[in-house]
Amino acid sequence: MTLIGRHPEPGETCIDLGASPGGWSWALSKMGAHVISVDKAALAPEVARMPGIEYRCESAFALDPRTAGPIDWLFSDVVCYPPRLLALVERWLAVGTCRNFVCTIKFQGGTDHDTARSFAAIPGSQLRYLFHNKHELTWTKIG
Repeated sequence: MTLIGRHPEPGETCIDLGASPGGWSWALSKMGAHVISVDKAALAPEVARMPGIEYRCESAFALDPRTAGPIDWLFSDVVCYPPRLLALVERWLAVGTCRNFVCTIKFQGGTDHDTARSFAAIPGSQLRYLFHNKHELTWTKIG
């Protein structure tokens, strides 16, 4: 098992926001999940060719969660200011079409403690500093 208690299973649908070059997409595809990789930048060619990966060349922030369909897992490694990621997550939570979230909160400059507290206050979620996090935190919500 993983630190969060479970992981994507074969046949589940995952969306990877900020996917380029494709690290999460690669790992999720290897687990047998169907992966929707979203980024304006291209995936690495060896990742783009993998079975089960559907690439969408668009902004993670422009993607409407209502048009993505039901999603089992949302993964985000988008480089952005933490309040912008919080707004994106809140939009997905409001629509209610995704059960599980794993997001990297990337701090640029000083640590944004207010936004970190806002993430931690989302019911059923956890905020962690993982071994390989640099000036980042990992936020999870498992439904």
